[in-house]
Amino acid sequence: MMAINMQNSPEQESRAAPALLRCPSCHVGDLENTDGQSLTCGSCRSAYAKIGDSGVHSLFVAQTDTPIKADIQAWWGDLYRQLYAEHETAYTAATLQGALSELEDMFRQRQHLAAMDMPLHELTGKKILEIGSGGGGHSALFKFHGADVTAVDITAERAVGTSLKLQLVPQGAGRAYQADAENLPFRDDVFDIVYSNGVLHHSEDTDQCIAEVHRVLKPGGLAVIMLYSRHSATYWLNIVPRAIVTGEMFRWPEPQWIGRLTEGRPKFGDTVNPVTRVYSAREMRAAFGRFHIVSLRKNSFQFDNFCIPRLTQIRFFVMKAFGVKPHRGGTLVYGEPKMIETSTERWLGTAIGFAWNLVARK
Repeated sequence: MMAINMQNSPEQESRAAPALLRCPSCHVGDLENTDGQSLTCGSCRSAYAKIGDSGVHSLFVAQTDTPIKADIQAWWGDLYRQLYAEHETAYTAATLQGALSELEDMFRQRQHLAAMDMPLHELTGKKILEIGSGGGGHSALFKFHGADVTAVDITAERAVGTSLKLQLVPQGAGRAYQADAENLPFRDDVFDIVYSNGVLHHSEDTDQCIAEVHRVLKPGGLAVIMLYSRHSATYWLNIVPRAIVTGEMFRWPEPQWIGRLTEGRPKFGDTVNPVTRVYSAREMRAAFGRFHIVSLRKNSFQFDNFCIPRLTQIRFFVMKAFGVKPHRGGTLVYGEPKMIETSTERWLGTAIGFAWNLVARK
């Protein structure tokens, strides 16, 4: 069993955050925890139950579900089981604190969005929303730095996994919900920062997600977002050649064929990744046209980004032969230690990296 050393249970955290929530069905009513179980809208009386016995509420509105969203939940649930499930019961408050310190060190070495573009040492008391929390490592890191964290994920397993980690961090405050980024269950103008790392480009309607980010941010608040880059080695020298050879490019709209060729393969079902979008600099600026863009930078290039068989394994063994060890900080967010970029790869990443790292002000 996971040894949970927590300040507040999920139920206490839900009751502590009523000022944030609004009904995702009617978009008017407040959500109240009147019976200790469901959250109920004071206006339309819609009720939102907990996910099993987790204490985490699902605020996903069934009537807004679509076949693509169902596939998104199935695919990312499958990947969650591949990467995180076996680790979820391993952490204690002490071991998670150590893992978070390693994670932050790895992020800084990789020049990752979470360390380079998030003001980690200024987060105490700040209201942070993470959209697409995955296994919960990023949200737990922000809470570790004293933030008041709200995390959402469209996949129930990921919301529950995030909640488990948030409960183990005594600093700050935190809660997690299952929710749809296109229909966030929060009031207008409530968050200081909205953070999302490599998530919104996997949504059915990314523009609607970005509109929701703008809506829930306070005036002057920051959007800290990573989306994939079109003009990158990964796209032009890996994804596109494979799309041509396999014929996927000719069978599907662009977000679908890119999706089918990225993020891995299913292991526990048959659903492949349904959606992945890529953006040029011009497309990024257009997508965030309602914001003032503070910074926009690229990173994330590795020499295995080319379409050459077994190149990932070759890179790994070459680096290992030169004495480079995988960074243990990777386990919390990637499911295993991560062979991080060399200085040359980091330099090349500023031009041909796959990640756009954006900071934009409302």
